[in-house]
Amino acid sequence: MSTSGAANINPNKSFEVVQPPSDSISSLSFSSKANFLIATSWDNQVRCWEITRNGTVVSSTPKASISHDQPVLCSAWKDDGTTVFSGGCDKQVKMWPLTSGGQPMTVAMHDAPVKDLAWIPEMNLLATGSWDKTLKRMTCLSWQGIRRLMSALEMVVINIAVL
Repeated sequence: MSTSGAANINPNKSFEVVQPPSDSISSLSFSSKANFLIATSWDNQVRCWEITRNGTVVSSTPKASISHDQPVLCSAWKDDGTTVFSGGCDKQVKMWPLTSGGQPMTVAMHDAPVKDLAWIPEMNLLATGSWDKTLKRMTCLSWQGIRRLMSALEMVVINIAVL
């Protein structure tokens, strides 16, 4: 089969972000409040880009990044678009007050890698699932104090979905 004319080298109109991760991407999360994209990666990083569009041209500007001690597997935005949560192979769940420029802090630990997490806005609650067969719920009463409620499950957590 032959075609005539110039070949479209980018038929899906995809683009690459500036300063991409140096290893495989494990999750993507887009803010519902601003044009911010978060990517977690096997290079132990959580990165944020601002995505902009000018006509048909889409571009990215690196905004910030944080590190975990091992590969990062998952991320979620707080519903107000100010804070990012991340978890990974270092067994940590970190809270990153991104828009205020605050420093990340560890808000939960598991006994195995953190596979997934979800922010539940109706309950002001973060749910985390781990390969240690537990699901943890953290109610964020204030950013200074976080009450941790734990419940063990008799299954390996694969994904957490908020409907």
